[in-house]
Amino acid sequence: MAKMPRVVQDLFNDLNAIKFLATVDAEGKPNVVMISSLVAIDEETLAFADLMMNKTKKNLLATKKVAATVFKPPLASYQVKGTFEGFQTSGFLVDVFNEHELLRHSSYMNVKQAGTIRVEEVYLAQLPTPGKRIA
Repeated sequence: MAKMPRVVQDLFNDLNAIKFLATVDAEGKPNVVMISSLVAIDEETLAFADLMMNKTKKNLLATKKVAATVFKPPLASYQVKGTFEGFQTSGFLVDVFNEHELLRHSSYMNVKQAGTIRVEEVYLAQLPTPGKRIA
């Protein structure tokens, strides 16, 4: 298990950063979605609200393989690879997402479950060395 540097955690927790989640199905077919709720809850874990994730959810449950990229202009970007740990249907994370600034004023006000990802690798996705493993 890798530990995300503080700068990576902070970028995932930045409300103005753009975040993507990539999954793969049982046949190896990739899928990528933008997911604004993706946050770092500690140095080894990402979490996200389950909102309109039909294909993504099927892929997570089938293979558990996941990659997440965070980007904030002009050039801050990192990629995290890991394993989907599962969904929680109650408790702290669900409560946090139901109070999340981006979600509480939207039509998705009732988050029913939150997913977690165990971080295994962290990479730069920016200059000067995109693709360099940093954790």
